[in-house]
Amino acid sequence: MAVGYRTEALVLGLLLIALGVLWTLGNMGYLDTLDVLRRWWPMAFVVWGAVELLAFLAGRSARRSSE
Repeated sequence: MAVGYRTEALVLGLLLIALGVLWTLGNMGYLDTLDVLRRWWPMAFVVWGAVELLAFLAGRSARRSSE
């Protein structure tokens, strides 16, 4: 039996790790963190939408298989 996990929690964890890496690189002087965040913040909506869509499709698939 596969171990279940929530897709939202997994994506949120990965996003927090990525944000932490970006911030660390910015603090070390390798990256202009604010410029990167200003430019790429709309990707958060894209990722959020994709996660919601996948959760919907997985829930629909699970309901079909349980019938």
